[in-house]
Amino acid sequence: MIRYGPALLSILVSLGAIAGYVAFLRVPTVRNHPELYLVAFALATLIAAAASWRAARWPNLVALALSAVLLVLGGYFNFVLARVPATATALKVGEPAPDFTLPDATGTPISLASFRDRTPVVLVFYRGYW
Repeated sequence: MIRYGPALLSILVSLGAIAGYVAFLRVPTVRNHPELYLVAFALATLIAAAASWRAARWPNLVALALSAVLLVLGGYFNFVLARVPATATALKVGEPAPDFTLPDATGTPISLASFRDRTPVVLVFYRGYW
């Protein structure tokens, strides 16, 4: 069993990367920057490649194939599927902003229409995770 230790380790690292990403999916930093699990998949692929190079037995080759597939799928998910789509309603420079209503810091609803007669209007949106 110890001869297949690196193959088992590479599979455990890959499964640990998936479990860690799913477990911390609610943490915005992990959700918005999932590069760490790609590093784990790459590490697992390197471990499995070293094991396969030392002894080309089927458990090592299966671990290499599994780790490589997870690395490719993780990269595809991270760089293709997880991108924010472009908005179809993007405004051009100089166009008036569409009307919207949002609560202010005290919870009172404020509408952009109430500021139409004043120029200029500066709106600050705080995007935070607190």
